[in-house]
Amino acid sequence: MKINDPDLIFSKENLWDSYLKVEGELAKAQSQIGLIPKKAATNIYKNAKLSVVGSNNIEKSFAISKSLILSIVQELSKKCSRNAGGYVHWGGTTRNIIDTGRNLLVREAHRIILKNLSISIKKLSDLSIKYSDIPMLGRTMGQNAVPISFGFKIAGWIESLIRLDSKFKHAEASIFTLLFGGAVGAMHGFNGKGYELTQQLASNLGFNNSIVPNRTSLETSINYLLALSFQGMILGKIANEIYILMSQSINEISEKQTKGQVGSSTMPHKVNPVIILQVIEEAAILRGKASTTIEAGMPLHEGDLRYNKIVDNLIKDSTVLSLKLSQKFNSMLNNLLINSKQMQRNLLNEKDYIASENLMYKLGKYLGRQEAHDLIHLIIKKSVKNNLSAKEQFLNDPVISKYFTTTDVENILNPLKYIGESKKISLKMSKFGIKKANEILTRSKSKNLLIR
Repeated sequence: MKINDPDLIFSKENLWDSYLKVEGELAKAQSQIGLIPKKAATNIYKNAKLSVVGSNNIEKSFAISKSLILSIVQELSKKCSRNAGGYVHWGGTTRNIIDTGRNLLVREAHRIILKNLSISIKKLSDLSIKYSDIPMLGRTMGQNAVPISFGFKIAGWIESLIRLDSKFKHAEASIFTLLFGGAVGAMHGFNGKGYELTQQLASNLGFNNSIVPNRTSLETSINYLLALSFQGMILGKIANEIYILMSQSINEISEKQTKGQVGSSTMPHKVNPVIILQVIEEAAILRGKASTTIEAGMPLHEGDLRYNKIVDNLIKDSTVLSLKLSQKFNSMLNNLLINSKQMQRNLLNEKDYIASENLMYKLGKYLGRQEAHDLIHLIIKKSVKNNLSAKEQFLNDPVISKYFTTTDVENILNPLKYIGESKKISLKMSKFGIKKANEILTRSKSKNLLIR
């Protein structure tokens, strides 16, 4: 199974090998509950490998039958002993094998997605600690607000990624649920031992089990697809914010440039970011699949191949895209250059009333919050209209000077000293982030990803 290259996760070889694995596990589980002879199951299990059955043999059979799973079953049966071959695929149906085999591959890819998420949270937690008290402009509604620390901004990204993991946890319990009930899900071919069989098979595979294993319970897969779309939203949101901070008018973050890198074919001065654009692009495509995903959840009765095929393709495409996105996102984080001096310059170059909220609260102790707000707002409005220094107007105001000295006002209005509880929040979130990153990494290594 080749999963290091995202594009090979759902290769023909991986899929066919996974389908054979399910056939082998089915026989094993059936022998464990006494449905088929153990000797036959052992023989089936031993031969249920693509390296044994052979791709060419399956392809030749498929060219005639036009049914992939039937061809796999036929060729596997030929490789088994005479007594064992007749028990291959006992009671199963094509969708049982395809969905279960595909989800085994999804699980292996998801392990890597979780590992990458763990790395992202750990990396951002380290940065949040490092920049926990580095002041910068806070921004709301696209406008400059009050100062924060860069670590505080990163802490918000960390918490979003932890929320993403909560989505993943819920989706894991859903998609890694066994739906294995034969032609219409009513377990006709299991000799009255259907639920006992699926319990055993689910346990062997490390999956949850379902009570009603029909072929139209596509919400199990759709839940996972929506979690991947949520990933596209979260990573896209973070990347877009970083992209804005990279703009030359702000210049608080930049991307490392490789030797000989060129920004434009016509403008020699241009130095464009590269990796972050890939993150933004792939994140947009991934979250854009959400609308198609919802539409795919409308199958009819006990089986509807139209929607099965749509979901199957969405799962494959989105899982590959998610894995690539998680890798690119970490590459982006590793190539960021943080310009903390520029953050400070941008803050100090702002209007001298950027920390006026602090003055409002200090003055509010004497006048009340609202009266203090109205007074300061009026002073700032007049200073802007007349192009005057707000600080000078504050110092000359008789009400303010009644309570504060010149030194007091200058200290109160110093934006470098007015970052609220940014540092405390940054450190608290970073500590929690590191803890969650370790938990996610541990979960990614567990047998079934469903341990809670």
